[in-house]
Amino acid sequence: MSETRGRTSIESRGDTVAIRGTIDETAELPGLIDRAQDGRLVLDLGGVVFIHALGVRDWIRMLTAARRTGTDVELRRVAEPLVNLLNMVTVTRGAARVTSFFAPYACDACGHEASLVIDAVAHALQLVHLEAPAMACPSCRAPMALNDFPERYFSFLSV
Repeated sequence: MSETRGRTSIESRGDTVAIRGTIDETAELPGLIDRAQDGRLVLDLGGVVFIHALGVRDWIRMLTAARRTGTDVELRRVAEPLVNLLNMVTVTRGAARVTSFFAPYACDACGHEASLVIDAVAHALQLVHLEAPAMACPSCRAPMALNDFPERYFSFLSV
C-alpha cells in the first residue's frame, strides 16, 4: 500500500513502512501506529530528505502514541537529516531503537563523498566508543573516513 500525504510518500512493504520526501504536518505520522504488526512498527527512513518543524511535532506525537499503546518502534536506514534531528532534540528519539543509519563519509584518495549505511547492531561496540566503522570507497575501494566528528554525529546512539 502506497500513499502520498503532502510532500511525504508512505509505503507499506511487508512488516516495514517506508517514508520518503519531506516530513511535515500533512504526513500525519501518529496514524502510522495503526500499521504496527504484532506490537512492532518498523520504519525505513532512508528516503527522508527534510523534516519541517511541524513534522517534528508529529514525529514526537507518533512516538508518544507508540509508548501509550505499547508499540515498539524500530528505525532503519535513518537518513542524515533525521540523525541530525535526533542529535539536536533528544526527545525525538523516544524509546525507538535505531538499527541502521546513514552517515557522511569521504575518501581522501579520490575525493568521493557519500552517505553510507551503518549497521548499528553489527557495529554497536565501535559506536559506543564513538569509533566510525571502516568503509571502502564505492569509487576506488580505498578506506573512507567519517566526514563529521564522531562524538557529535553518533551522540544520538547514547541517549
